Amino acid sequence: MIEGVRCEEGHSGQEAEFIDARAAAIWLGIPLRSLHQYVKDGLLPSYKLGRHRLFRKIELLNALGVTRAASRGEILR
Repeated sequence: MIEGVRCEEGHSGQEAEFIDARAAAIWLGIPLRSLHQYVKDGLLPSYKLGRHRLFRKIELLNALGVTRAASRGEILR
């Protein structure tokens, strides 16, 4: 895991927060293998830093279209 990745100036904490591939897969609730396939297919945005692939949570949310507020009924389905 890469630690100490700095946030860009002018972004809120979540917008600029980078997470590694393993954390992204856990956060999204998908297998790591699927995450890598989605990146390869161009479905999820990521950044390559050496051998490491990093993700911004806000960009993952935007890519998945889940940034809207969910109703209680949608959550409890």
